[in-house]
Amino acid sequence: MYVVKYIKYGSEEYSKTLELRNDVMRKPLGRNIYDEDFSCEANQIIIGAFETNSLFTNLLIGCGVLSYQGDNTWMVEYLCVDSVLQKKGVGSALMQCMEKIAMDRGATKITLDARISAIDFYQRFGYIQKGEIFHKEIAPGGHVVMEKELNPMPKEHKHDENCSCGCGGHHHHH
Repeated sequence: MYVVKYIKYGSEEYSKTLELRNDVMRKPLGRNIYDEDFSCEANQIIIGAFETNSLFTNLLIGCGVLSYQGDNTWMVEYLCVDSVLQKKGVGSALMQCMEKIAMDRGATKITLDARISAIDFYQRFGYIQKGEIFHKEIAPGGHVVMEKELNPMPKEHKHDENCSCGCGGHHHHH
């Protein structure tokens, strides 16, 4: 079991997100996340999935970072899950949560740069590939831009608030 919650930039929990992102996304490529500047994340929305099992209280197992791009468009900057736990629904829970956060803020579109290997994952959420494969300097391997058009939530829609980020506790059903 795990809970998803907001993470404050610069907090101890935030430093755990850098550690996790380094282990999963940088070290395998022979890179170091601490060489990069993350000061922009002070203005972004950061969420984390924390293991609630008593042995591993507060163990960060996944994180997501969302940024506002203007014009009611939000971007998923990062979606990262502990490699041991991938395919267990943690990434999906974080994704649903980020979509809800963006929709609550009036988003009409979410965009992201997907690794080739993650295209199928995002397609399941209704993201559509835009344009050709491109390469990022910090992350070798091809990426594609993917987008999803959203219909903002009608105001009277009530969510089930089981989890502190208000994603409706979907991830407890896995």
